[in-house]
Parts: sequence; structure tokens; C-alpha cells
Amino acid sequence: MSQTEERDGERERTLTRGTRRVWNLLRPILTRYRLLLALKAAIGVTAAWLLGRLLPAPIEDYAYYAPLGALLGVAPTVVSSIRTSAELISGIAIGLVIGWSLVALEWPWYARAPIAAGLGVIIGGIRRLGEGRVYVAIAGVFVVILGAGDPESYVLGYVVQFGIGLAVGTFVNLVFVPPLAYGYARARVADLKGDFAEAADGLASVLQAEWPPDRADWLDDSRRRQRFVDEAEAMVQEARESGRANPRAMWRRYDASDDDADVGVLRYIGLRLADISDALGGAIWQEPVAVEIPADALDSLSRALSALAEYIRAWNTGVELDTAREEYAAAVEEVAELFEQNSGQSGFGTIVFALRAALGRLDERLADRLGAAEAER
Repeated sequence: MSQTEERDGERERTLTRGTRRVWNLLRPILTRYRLLLALKAAIGVTAAWLLGRLLPAPIEDYAYYAPLGALLGVAPTVVSSIRTSAELISGIAIGLVIGWSLVALEWPWYARAPIAAGLGVIIGGIRRLGEGRVYVAIAGVFVVILGAGDPESYVLGYVVQFGIGLAVGTFVNLVFVPPLAYGYARARVADLKGDFAEAADGLASVLQAEWPPDRADWLDDSRRRQRFVDEAEAMVQEARESGRANPRAMWRRYDASDDDADVGVLRYIGLRLADISDALGGAIWQEPVAVEIPADALDSLSRALSALAEYIRAWNTGVELDTAREEYAAAVEEVAELFEQNSGQSGFGTIVFALRAALGRLDERLADRLGAAEAER
């Protein structure tokens, strides 16, 4: 291959990786679910501001707290909206009491403010306050600085306006019933399977390239992969929450256990792929420890990783699952035999373990589907 072709190939790979990273960033936010939430926030903020301006003085003077309350009250799910509102009211009430008490002591502001902040942060350590934890210190500091001249009016205006905003946000959430996030969660898990299959293919291509390869981007990808798993896990949890107290859930059921199990397997496979990446890094750059991989094992390792990618894709699509499993198992066995023939180098052994462990975890997860395929034959 000429140097020009190599440069063109590297440029294409870089562009593909960049496009994939941008898509991974935008994918969770460019959804109907997220856009509806944004629309509800806009409606809630506008309605809260208009209502806050209709209240009598001096409460009307603090109308700017109503949109803030509405913004915080609009949550992705009905249950989380109600829970968040209760937690925020609790945290703010505690902060206002702290601030009001310090103003009553008639200390100078440079003594009140740090004490309010310190007490607020300490009390914010109470985990039962949930989302309201951070607002203990904020409310306390606002009172001792902004409301010191007329603390009674400030506290009353703060509580009433913020409470109206939270009520409006919660009401908007109830009127515009949040969509169920089931489809988004399942789509994210499916996309993650595709990402992992590409990752295994990427490692296989490293082994097929001229050895030692001069690319290290696949090491960074392996470290980012667990973050993608965390995001998928959070989306599954959000999908589970979206069905609670949601009328839509009456005619559309969702069992999150399958998605939870899939995410757990993907997390495990991600760790094993990271083990393989580290071992390959040790073989190429002798870091973090030197690793020896026999030259005659590179092709077999590449085939095993490609077979792993196909097994993951078959898991995702359900197409030719038993065939993909058999090919991966055979490839793993071939690598294991080479390992035994080459005096069992520890770094090579790490890769063998990772491949076997991924096979075992996938077989365990897909046991029912593999059994059904075997029965049909």
C-alpha cells in the first residue's frame, strides 16, 4: 500500500470516528422525548412568569423566582416532577430559615454570608433532601444578601413565587403527559451493541495491520466505552421511571429486566475489551507492562475478535445467532490452543481469558434463544 493510500485511509478513519463521536453526543438529545420536555419547560416558564406578575405587592416584586421554579418543576417523568418539587421546597425552606435567622442577629453581611453558605453546605449533606440539597445554601445566601433589607417580604415572595413556579411546572407535566421512554431505551441499548461490535472489529483490524501498528486511538475508545454503558443504564432507568404514574403505561407495559440484563452484559464485555486493549498496548509499546504475543497468533486473535463482533451483531438482530456463536466458540478455542503451545505468556493469557469470559457471559445471556434455535433444528 502506498503512503498516499495510507494517508487517505487514516483520514477516512479519523472522519468516521469523529462523525461517530458527534452522533453519540447528539443522539440522546435529538429525540421527540427530549424535545417535548423542552417545549413543556418553555410553556411552564412563560405561564409561571405571567402568573407571578399578577400577584399583589410585595410578592409581585419577586416574580422572577416563579419561572425558576417552573423550570425546575418540569422533569422528564410525572413521578420525578412531583418528587423534585417536594425536595426543592424542603431544601429552600431550610435555607430560608437559616438566612432569616442570621438576618435577625443583625450581624454584618460579611459574617452572615459565609455562615449561611457553610451551614447550607453542611445541611445539604443530608441525602434525603435529594434535588433540594444544593438549594439550602443558595436560599440562605440569597436571604442574607438580597433580602437583608426586608427579610419578611423577601422570604414570603421567594416561597410563594417559587412554589407557584413548581406547581405550574408540575401541572404542565401532568397536562402534557410525558411520553414513555421505552423505545428510546431499547434503541440506545441496541445502538450500544452495534458500537461494541464495531469496537471488536476495530481491535481485529489493529491485529491485521502492519505490526506493530502506529495507531493508538482504539485505546482511547476502550476507555470511553464504559461511559456509553453508563448513559445506556441511565436511559433504561429513565424509561422505567417514565411509566410510573403515567396513564400511557396502562395500555403499554414495559419490563426493564431484559434491558438491564443486556446493559450488564455489555458492561462486562466492555471490561474484557479493555483488558484486550491494554494487553495489545503492552505488546506494542511495552506499557504499562511488557507483553509478548506470538506472531503466529495474530491472525487467530484477529479472527476471534471479528467473530466476537459477529456474535454481538447476531445477539442484536437475532439473525443466525447459533451460527455466529459456533464460529466465535471455534475461534476462541483456536486461540486457546495457540496459547497452550506458546508457553502461556501472561499477557497473551489475559486476552485468552477475556475472549473466553465474553463467550461465557454471552452464552449465559442468550441461553434461552440458543436453546430455542437448537430445538428448531
